[in-house]
Amino acid sequence: MQGLHVPGRNSVNMDSINDRLPDSIWTRTMHSHTSLENLIKQAEQWAENRDKKSFRPGWLTEFIYDAADLFTPVADAARVGYDCRFNENCWQVLFYLGDGEMFGGKHDGKRARMAFEFDLKDLLNCFKRVDSLIFRTLNDDLGLTIEEGNMIEIVGVLKESDSDEAITVGILSRPPQEAGPGMKVLPNGEVEPV
Repeated sequence: MQGLHVPGRNSVNMDSINDRLPDSIWTRTMHSHTSLENLIKQAEQWAENRDKKSFRPGWLTEFIYDAADLFTPVADAARVGYDCRFNENCWQVLFYLGDGEMFGGKHDGKRARMAFEFDLKDLLNCFKRVDSLIFRTLNDDLGLTIEEGNMIEIVGVLKESDSDEAITVGILSRPPQEAGPGMKVLPNGEVEPV
């Protein structure tokens, strides 16, 4: 898909990268417009996650890349982010499109939501069994800071999985605040990855 940035898709050694970097590293960018408090929080999270090794199964990593391809940004370019963790005896993967941050001009430093479409039918085709499909208005139960957002949540078993254990997949309407901006929006209207 042209203009869509899928982290690590073109990397030479995915296992090596996944083992060394924390989840969502592609959207965690320290930025001049980010408050000092947020920078300190990000640094603490990086330090905490630095020594953790990714125990994500290969089928889950492949699913993450396949699901990221289902985003269609309205703008020419966009950056898909995700949060992947093992919660309550099952994997949870939350996908989102990173915000754009204005650079220069009177709106310098402001963040704007990047509009997108997401192919839910193709996502459902990744499952061999769907236990639930829910539209949720978000609160703080995800362990992420999200303002005024919605999520489509699917619980089921993926076709690629080596077991019959359920996975929770969420498509967020906006990124968590911890993610930082995914794109730079320049005064001339051009959009570039951060």
